Amino acid sequence: MTSFRITAVFAAAIGLAGAASAQEMRCGNALISGDQINPLLKEQVLEMCGQPTTQGFERWYYQEQGKILVFNGNGELDHIEDAGENVDPYVE
Repeated sequence: MTSFRITAVFAAAIGLAGAASAQEMRCGNALISGDQINPLLKEQVLEMCGQPTTQGFERWYYQEQGKILVFNGNGELDHIEDAGENVDPYVE
């Protein structure tokens, strides 16, 4: 029973670590995050990261980093998703 609990806790920790790493993206020397106290605006992301590979109204896909940046209705970075290998960045 104890080994099952340890395995379950370890698996949960790995899942949380994966979710946390999907919330950050490196742009040159900058590291941006979707959970900042003062969210980045679209203009600031463009300055730091350049143009996305593809761009919808509120979802920007950066192929090189393998990330999708999701903005809220105010143009603020809401969160960053791990794009994976086979993803359609425009799926809402």
